[in-house]
Amino acid sequence: MRAALLKQLDALNTDLESLFSGLEQYSHEQLNQQPAPDSWCATQVLQHLLHSEMYSRQYCEKKLSFSPELDNAGFMDKIRTVLVSGYFSLPLKLEAPKAINTDALPRESTLAEIRKTYGEQREQLREFLSTVDDQYLGKAVYKHPFAGRLSISGMLHFFTAHFAHHRKQIRRAVNTTSPVATT
Repeated sequence: MRAALLKQLDALNTDLESLFSGLEQYSHEQLNQQPAPDSWCATQVLQHLLHSEMYSRQYCEKKLSFSPELDNAGFMDKIRTVLVSGYFSLPLKLEAPKAINTDALPRESTLAEIRKTYGEQREQLREFLSTVDDQYLGKAVYKHPFAGRLSISGMLHFFTAHFAHHRKQIRRAVNTTSPVATT
C-alpha cells in the first residue's frame, strides 16, 4: 500500500514539474496578472494548491500525533473519494476554505519562490508517506472540508483531481497574456 501511495506522489510530482516548466515562458507580470477582477492570477492558484496540500498533510500529521482510534477506510471512503474527485468535472463552484481562499493568498509571488516552497512541501509529504505507521494506511485519517473522512490514498486522489482542475484555471489565466520570447 505504501508503494502505491509513493507512486501517486511521483505522478503528482511529474505533473507539477511539467506545469512549472510550462510556466517558465511567462513573465512575472503575466503570472501575477488577474484575468478578471474576481479571478485568481496563476501564482495565486499555485499558492492555493500549495497551501491546500500543506494544510492537508499537517492535519494528518497532527491527527496521528496522538494515536487516535480511526475507522477503517472502506466502501464509504471510496464513495467520498469518487465524489470529491468527480466534483471537479461539474460546473459547480464551492468557496475555498478560509485558510486557502482569496483573502489568504498573496497578491503577488515569484514562480521561483513558489516552486521552491512547493518542492519542500512535496518532500515533507514524501517523508510523511514514507514514515506513517502501517496501521494508519487503511484508515480514514484525512478530513476533507466538504467530503468528510478519507484515507491517505483518498487524500492523494483529491490532490490529483484538485491539481488537474486548477491546472486548467492556471492555463486560462496565462492565456489572457502572450508568452514572452525565450532566448
